[in-house]
Amino acid sequence: MLIEHLAFSGIPAAVLCIGIILSKKKINKSDRFLIFWLFICSINIAYYLYSPSVPDFLQSLGFTLPVLSTSILYLYVTALTFNLQFKSTVILRSILPYVVYNLLFFLITIFFAEIHFNYGNPGFSSGNHSGLLGIITAPMAVVPMVYIVLCFSALKRYQRLLPEYYSFSEKINLNWLKYTLISLITLFIIIYSIIFISTRFHFISLNKTFTVVAAIQSIFLLFLIFFSIRQSLIIGYTVIPEQAESTPPKYVKPDEKLDELAKQLLIYMEDQKPHLAEELSLYTLAKDLNISANLLSQIINQNLGTNFYKFINSYRLKEVKKMLKDPSFHQYSILGIAFEAGFNSKSTFNKIFKEETGMTPSEFRRS
Repeated sequence: MLIEHLAFSGIPAAVLCIGIILSKKKINKSDRFLIFWLFICSINIAYYLYSPSVPDFLQSLGFTLPVLSTSILYLYVTALTFNLQFKSTVILRSILPYVVYNLLFFLITIFFAEIHFNYGNPGFSSGNHSGLLGIITAPMAVVPMVYIVLCFSALKRYQRLLPEYYSFSEKINLNWLKYTLISLITLFIIIYSIIFISTRFHFISLNKTFTVVAAIQSIFLLFLIFFSIRQSLIIGYTVIPEQAESTPPKYVKPDEKLDELAKQLLIYMEDQKPHLAEELSLYTLAKDLNISANLLSQIINQNLGTNFYKFINSYRLKEVKKMLKDPSFHQYSILGIAFEAGFNSKSTFNKIFKEETGMTPSEFRRS
């Protein structure tokens, strides 16, 4: 009974999460994909729990839902990382593998033999077509894994580009998503192992098997709901523009103007101290300087030989060292000084300080 309740819990959790997202004042592009994904997942869980009640002509639509859900998950990850637009053309492309897969089931039923589903598990109503059955079920394992790999690829590109756009990364590095995707791979292996063992060796009934599968999916769904809502509450914007992953910045040719702008940037940093703002971005600083973000990026990368993340945090580090030497700041804790200088994470501050000075902040203060 407990496993049934756990399996069913994913459905009301998904509905509740959709309601929470829709109640937000501003719904992000990634939120729209998340709503779509939650809707598909809730239907998938319901199919695992109540597949005997599904009409035969709809069974393949339920059986192949993991292909659809992982494709929508990829759209959510891409929207979260690269500001993917929520468009009908994007949605249609993502559901194409699902449509083609179901068309395959339909054609096989017409030209070979009728496919019969027993508690969500496909088989042929007559004849021995084990080889054909393997061909039509193999994509259920391959296609979702391909989409998960694509999710990892998008996340890796995103994390590589972060230092070019932001002076901080703790709240937006999406490490939670990396661990979630790793857990999803593990869950896929567990789910297909359970289904394989159940159908081959009959250790447990097919009914119980798909209830266990629904419970596993519900657990994963609950974790992703928690971290997705938490991420959405922390940042209400997309960090990197969509074109950044495919189109490199259009830099102008180096000239005396860039050297002059680089000097102006350094003067501005010393006089105005924008680095004290803990969530300073490339776009914010470019706006303050009244130049384009691409031009500012070129100045920092080519003229100053660094990236935005290192450039800003070098000024914060200089500010920290100055305050640690100042007797008027002796009553401040080291972490308090770090926050005053614009850092927003203890771990990042300690790491940067150790890399640049070769000692910990405490050792530096004592010296």
